[in-house]
Amino acid sequence: MAFLHDPTTLFLFKLLATLLLLASGFFVNRALSWSLRRLHPNRPDKARSQLVFVKNLVRLVVFVCLVIVWASQISGALLSVAAIAGALIITGKEFVLSLFGYVNISLAKPFRIGDYIEIGVQNGRVIDIDLLTTKLFEIGPSGKYTGRRLAVPNSMVFTHTVKHSSMLGHFSLYQIEIILPFTADTKRAEEVALKVAKAVADEWVEAADRYFDMIEVADFVDLPSAHPAVFWQAYNELAHKMIIRMACPLDKRGDAEQAVYRGFWQEFGPVR
Repeated sequence: MAFLHDPTTLFLFKLLATLLLLASGFFVNRALSWSLRRLHPNRPDKARSQLVFVKNLVRLVVFVCLVIVWASQISGALLSVAAIAGALIITGKEFVLSLFGYVNISLAKPFRIGDYIEIGVQNGRVIDIDLLTTKLFEIGPSGKYTGRRLAVPNSMVFTHTVKHSSMLGHFSLYQIEIILPFTADTKRAEEVALKVAKAVADEWVEAADRYFDMIEVADFVDLPSAHPAVFWQAYNELAHKMIIRMACPLDKRGDAEQAVYRGFWQEFGPVR
């Protein structure tokens, strides 16, 4: 290895090692992606979840190897400008917190690929988790996909509450809120809301009820009925908030909410 004492030769050797490491990481990820899809042909969410974990592990290994290869150059670099040093300190804190956030997500599993979550003011379905960010398909206030992709820093798991909408699995309890003035006929409003919600949920409510019974036995929890129910809450000094709770398949929440809204106002009519 005497030829490595020449600085030019050493640099070319490290450059070649870098290219080989990057190429190896790329091909390993592609091979694992192909293997996992073959292993779980009918469960794409599970395959993607395992792929994300392995992909990030490969990236971490490649990163550590690159640091080892270029250790002398990194240690010899002089960061003498105070502004750069200050920027590194500020951004480094967020970087480290995001890395720890990824560790927390990997070990504690507050959510996984395919889950519906709300973190901070962001709401969506988890499509990817890397070392620094969690990527979501955004869901808007209407319960429908907006077509936008969100990249949420992993550090937010330490600073914000994570609301998990899909923790019960295929079915979830869902609340739809309708604001009505104090002058509205609340008895009729409740009757109309229950009628519309039962009509919307009739397709799946019995299956959801059996599913919740199974969850209760398996996890020793007490879940409410899957059948629609109505609750009232004060909204402000002029209006009530009527809350319609119903069970719904995760992938039909937006459609169910829109159907309940349209059905309620078509039958209840304008409020005078």
